Amino acid sequence: MKKIIIALIFVGLAGSSFSQKDPAAEKILIKLSDEIKSYKTIQADFTINFKNIKENIQNNSSGTLLMKGDKYHLDFMGTISFFDGKTLWNYIEEVNEVNITEPESDDEDIFSNPKRLFTIYEQGFKYKLDNTFVKDGDEGAIVDLYPEDLNEEYSRIRLEINTSQNTITSATIFGKDGSHYTIELFNYKLNKLVSDSKFTFNESDYKNVEIIDMRF
Repeated sequence: MKKIIIALIFVGLAGSSFSQKDPAAEKILIKLSDEIKSYKTIQADFTINFKNIKENIQNNSSGTLLMKGDKYHLDFMGTISFFDGKTLWNYIEEVNEVNITEPESDDEDIFSNPKRLFTIYEQGFKYKLDNTFVKDGDEGAIVDLYPEDLNEEYSRIRLEINTSQNTITSATIFGKDGSHYTIELFNYKLNKLVSDSKFTFNESDYKNVEIIDMRF
């Protein structure tokens, strides 16, 4: 499921007639990106909902993400990930095992580079503003993203953005096979004081853990 969710980073609409970058959408996205980059730390809970219309399948999963610059701590689907800006430790709770890697700095996998979720529009996409609205007293906007590469396997990404607080509330991928994936983000906590130790795996905290070092 994790690899499928990566599609939230690269979504497109083959044959779309939309061929320009909408200035109104661009203004919203730039403001969102600038605001996100200004925070020292970002913490949010999230849920990922999968729905296959053709096969009538639906399931949900949830997790928590904490970011501090290039560092992050991600708890999702039985795996806790620690990244200190260079080294990534993926601790798998079920088997008490940790895998150690050094991902590339330009890795586009959300689970190796989750901050990409907040800047996905910056490369390889056209976009347009679909709608604006008011929800729970905050202003919001719906922005649709379309890839410049028409060979993608997906239909589009639809972002719901809280423009009053400059946060993403949801991102939905529409697959050409009838599958929909939606990631919803909530309980944002911004600029919390967080020790760098939060982003490093401490072997002493996990008794008898098996360590698999994949860096060599």
